[in-house]
This record gives sequence, structure tokens and C-alpha cells, in this order.
Amino acid sequence: MSGLVLRQPQTWDESHRQSILYQQLQEANRSLQDQAMQDGLTQIPNRRYFDEYFRQEWLRSLRERQALSLILCDVDFFKPYNDTYGHQAGDDCLIRIAHTLGQTVRRSGDVVARYGGEEFAIILPNTSTVGATRIAEDIQGAIAALQIPPAASTVSPYITLSLGITSLVPAPDISAETLIQ
Repeated sequence: MSGLVLRQPQTWDESHRQSILYQQLQEANRSLQDQAMQDGLTQIPNRRYFDEYFRQEWLRSLRERQALSLILCDVDFFKPYNDTYGHQAGDDCLIRIAHTLGQTVRRSGDVVARYGGEEFAIILPNTSTVGATRIAEDIQGAIAALQIPPAASTVSPYITLSLGITSLVPAPDISAETLIQ
């Protein structure tokens, strides 16, 4: 023999079974990919997704000479909140904030992601500083409307967010990290 391996032709049942197994494998891979890009607590995109999407939007904005804005959000006095009300209440607070951010930032290309701990980041493609400021004001109002009592704030009767807004039109001599810093 010449080293050739001869295979028996597959029956319809075997071929169908392989096709089903292949589809199940594809679905499992998609599910794992989704899980790798989604924050387990808040069910919004995670930092990994943020980093990838931000890089893509930076390159697109550079190519199209369009403004790109970011809003970085930090829950004020979150450690005292956790210490006072417990970690479950802290988790519930983060979930409510994430949901509210997602409801407030509605355009299909905009992304709200959990950036870390009690921090969130919002990517706003094709959005000027004025537009990003308007969205930040909407966010502040929506978070206040949740009426979550704070643990340590002497400024507000409800949980608040500190927001940082940055916006620019990417240029070849500017790095993407410039927008985040």
C-alpha cells in the first residue's frame, strides 16, 4: 500500500450528527466569546470589549476625521457605600447604575462598559464636546432619579457620579491613549 488512508463514505445519519455537533460547537464558541467581552455582574461590555471597541473607533474616527468622545464615570464614595450597606447592596447599586447608563446612552454606536470596580466608560463616536457634555448632564439627572442613598456624601442626598469628558478628532500624530489620559 502507498500510505493512502481510505475512508468509508459517511451515512446520512453520521453526516447529520457531525453537522449538529459542528453547529453546537459554533454556538458554544460564540457564547464563550460573549462571556469574555461581558461583565459578569452588570451584564454590560467589560474592559476588554471597551479596549477593542475603542481602538476600532479611534481608527475609524482617524480615517473619517470625525470627533470621538469619552465619558469616564466613577461612583462617588463607593467604598463607604459598600462598607455601610454590604457588598450585595454595592453590587445592586452597580447593576442599577449600569442599567441606567445603558438607558441614557442610546445611539447604536455608543458603548457603555464597566471599566473597573466602580468605574464605567462610555465611548461616543462622532460626538463633539458639546454633545458629550449634554449626555453627561443627562446621565447625572438619570442617576439622581434613582434616589440611591449614599453612605458618606455630605454633598448630595443620593449616590452621584464624577464624570470626566474628553473629545477630539484623532490625528496621525496623536495616540489613542491621549484621549483616555
